[in-house]
Amino acid sequence: MEDEQLLKQDLVLSQEKIAGVQKYLLKKYPEASPKKRAALLSQTLHQMIARSLPDFEEAENARLTLFEKMITSGEMKLSKYDLVEVSVDHISKARLVEWMEQQDIDTRLADRFYPEEADVLHESTDDKTRTIKKPFLLSTAIFAAVFLLLYTSLINKNTDSVSDPVNRDYIQVEPVYNGPANELPEDMQFTIIDQDALTLWLSERNSLLAEEQYFTAIYEAAYDFNIHPYLLFAITGQEQGFVSKDHPEAEEIANNPFNVFHSWEDFNSTIEESSEIAARTVVNLSEGRPDGHDPIRWINRKYAEDPNWWKGVRAIFDQIENEVPVDK
Repeated sequence: MEDEQLLKQDLVLSQEKIAGVQKYLLKKYPEASPKKRAALLSQTLHQMIARSLPDFEEAENARLTLFEKMITSGEMKLSKYDLVEVSVDHISKARLVEWMEQQDIDTRLADRFYPEEADVLHESTDDKTRTIKKPFLLSTAIFAAVFLLLYTSLINKNTDSVSDPVNRDYIQVEPVYNGPANELPEDMQFTIIDQDALTLWLSERNSLLAEEQYFTAIYEAAYDFNIHPYLLFAITGQEQGFVSKDHPEAEEIANNPFNVFHSWEDFNSTIEESSEIAARTVVNLSEGRPDGHDPIRWINRKYAEDPNWWKGVRAIFDQIENEVPVDK
């Protein structure tokens, strides 16, 4: 029992570790709203749990179950015991022993999770044939609200007291993102980027879109629709040259730098609305793309009259990708 207790004390996540991530997010995204930072924190914690689990087919469901357990318990901690407990229904004893060796855990503990009479079943049954157990998850709205409250509470309680060593241990964790499904290829779906670097890149081109109002609207549309931010900005580059501040009608053009509904002159409301429309259009036009067909070229067939439009967007996307680092 002493070894089992040690496993319960070996924490994958704790209030101190979570506060270390919070401290990093506060520093990295000082202008982000509490809601947005809470979303980033949630994504990062999911990534940390996923990296800690053994590799098996139902790992995603296990991750969701563990995350819910951590939130609803109010303790905001997960141990390696929790990881083992949620994994044993999906992996063999041999696989668990292998994972324990990788984690420097006494492999004799595996015996506690597999009764002898079940060993033959676990060793002879392929993991993929096991019954899929869907976790019972809180409704999205309630879950998000609970997490936001806990996030705010933890900031007030822990952030100031977190030591630098804890922070250094976790600032390199890359947040993950689970946005709405679409048919864009993975490399054109949303990813966290270095917003400061992209803002600077736009500023060097005298772009009005580098200003917070416009940048944030485009970035949030990318986030909401699961589109790589570089793709939306590349479209503005092709359509309106990123809206030069020197243009006499720059502010009007910046309301619709995507030229949705034909042009900024025909449709001129707000950057928030045009960004949302452009993002939704990109997602819709991405549907049904044949295998091997360039995704931007596929969008081109209905987005723009110029058949070579996609070449410009592709070139700009590749340029930004080469010159602006994603967030690390």
